[in-house]
Amino acid sequence: MALLAAIAAAGLLLVAGCTGNAGTADDAPSAPSKADPAAYTQFVVDQAVARYEAEGLDSMLAHYNDPANVDDEWYVFVIDRDGTVIGHYEPGRRGLDVKGAVGTDINGYNFGPEMLAATESGRWVPYVYVNPAAETLGDDDVFELKNAWVVRHDGLLFGSGWYIDTEELAPLLFSEAAEHFRDGGLEAYFAYSNDPRGITAGLIPTAQYYNRTNTLDGYFTGIVATPDGQILAHIDPSLIGTDIEDLLGPAVRDATAEGGWIVAKDNPAESGHPRTMRMWLIDVDGTLIGGGWYRNESTG
Repeated sequence: MALLAAIAAAGLLLVAGCTGNAGTADDAPSAPSKADPAAYTQFVVDQAVARYEAEGLDSMLAHYNDPANVDDEWYVFVIDRDGTVIGHYEPGRRGLDVKGAVGTDINGYNFGPEMLAATESGRWVPYVYVNPAAETLGDDDVFELKNAWVVRHDGLLFGSGWYIDTEELAPLLFSEAAEHFRDGGLEAYFAYSNDPRGITAGLIPTAQYYNRTNTLDGYFTGIVATPDGQILAHIDPSLIGTDIEDLLGPAVRDATAEGGWIVAKDNPAESGHPRTMRMWLIDVDGTLIGGGWYRNESTG
């Protein structure tokens, strides 16, 4: 499934900066555009913390537990010091322990511990969940990849998130990574990829989970290769130091400075590897940066 494969695509390379707490609930700064979903998500969480400070716990929970206050795909959830969900627009979620079923997505990924590890600085936690803004809910719930921003404040966890259009997100992520490489080389690239406040830090364990289970017919990887073709970064350590064209085929020669999808029908790697490949690849003065996924079927 492309959605689950793209969990890792979302994960290897995006950093969204932390924001500070936002004044009071009644004296709110201007909201970022929803076209910048990471910034808007952080704004929503900041506003929840501000409402808690201004109005107290009970009033804050009453506000966010009301389904009328779901903002398109954004809603606030609150977890207490014991890991119990106390704030959620769905009554059935409240009172559940995030270390249990409510903290495990439909594919078995237990994201609860990642949420509980959040600090005052905040962290991104990705998982597959129901999108309240989808056209159908109830028996036909639409599950999508969600990126949640979770912040610890006064012992409580405040969170919200947005649902990803993976075809749009992967180019954004790898283009951003390429900019860091242009500005500071590999050191800047890896610092960006491993920032604990960045989406990368949350998505790496998610990608690792999906890549070692049977939820996918294939796996995702990010990749960096030198101008002479030597692979510097890959999810499979045994491929580091090998030639990218031996792995992905001559299609890599089509990479441009603007980036684009590289698709190969037959993966030339050794027998037993998935056969087809779809990867967003950018040529940064000869260095290739990108990511994508392999699939086991021979077409598509």
